[in-house]
Amino acid sequence: MVRPRNVNRVKMERESRDWEQEEFESRTQIKQAAQAVTDLGDQIASLTDTVINKMQLPEKFTDAIFLYKSMDKGPALKRQKLFIGKMLRQDEPLIIEIKEKLALVEQKTRQQNAHFHKLEQWRDRMIDGGDDVLNEFMDMYSHADRQQLRQWIRNAQRERDSNKPAKSSKELFKYLKALEW
Repeated sequence: MVRPRNVNRVKMERESRDWEQEEFESRTQIKQAAQAVTDLGDQIASLTDTVINKMQLPEKFTDAIFLYKSMDKGPALKRQKLFIGKMLRQDEPLIIEIKEKLALVEQKTRQQNAHFHKLEQWRDRMIDGGDDVLNEFMDMYSHADRQQLRQWIRNAQRERDSNKPAKSSKELFKYLKALEW
């Protein structure tokens, strides 16, 4: 009887080291670290153009990123991705700078998402709660237009009860978002 080779074999995933450490125990770790740096370039390319420009990276690097973003599928795309990884590996302080800036971008995105969730909760509370919640909101934001808010709340309640699209609810959210910024 022939026993299958991979029976009861568990593949453990190891954490890849940072490229900047320069202490690798094997060629596999070197390749994994190089792949992680290449994936960092891919992660930057997934950001919007305005965010990339705000990061204030070297011009040669941003040009390579924008070229990568503009390419269609094919072998040239893979070569450009590898070229970006090579550029990053040659300039290790740039890797550290990019990691810090990406952390700031992610933190800002999390804060913005938390803020929008808070506004959505206010909107839902206003629609469900009525005047008590509206008064509580007006205590916090005295510059808000009470009449307009009441109108949107009433319309949103009617739309919810009659299973219509939530047009007023969206308008209410836009207004709340405009109040904050």
